[in-house]
Amino acid sequence: ADCQGALAAFLERVADLRRLRVILWQLPPSLHKDLDRLEPFLQLLPDTWRHAVEFRHASWWDAEVAELLGRYRAAFVAVSHPQLPDTVYPTTDFLYLRFHGLGRQLYRYDYSQAELAAWADKLRPYCKGRTLYAYFNNDFQAHAPQNAQVFRQLLAP
Repeated sequence: ADCQGALAAFLERVADLRRLRVILWQLPPSLHKDLDRLEPFLQLLPDTWRHAVEFRHASWWDAEVAELLGRYRAAFVAVSHPQLPDTVYPTTDFLYLRFHGLGRQLYRYDYSQAELAAWADKLRPYCKGRTLYAYFNNDFQAHAPQNAQVFRQLLAP
């Protein structure tokens, strides 16, 4: 709410990043579903870049939120997180996925091949004609690079 000035300052700072493809907007866990707050924010976002919204409270996971994001061509970020749904909502021409880890070792977590294969199977039906951005945030003990490599191989045709 009332973020026009901060948003303009941020966008001015990132405008010169030539390789910037998607801006991730991460909402705090304390923010429950509030479409009346989300829509005015989405209206402010320029189409210069793609936008992805990562919710951190489970109340956001529903078709109504997905439909709103779709109207503004913003991605509904899918997450691997023990306290959040793993539902994939394809809302635009790209998918955005964040692997935070599972269990008690959240950002230290080392995904098994079976866990990564399950995500690959879940995403595969939505990948045709879409770009997939998948980020591993389980980097505390450097598991991210190896997990990303395995995930990429699992998605390969």
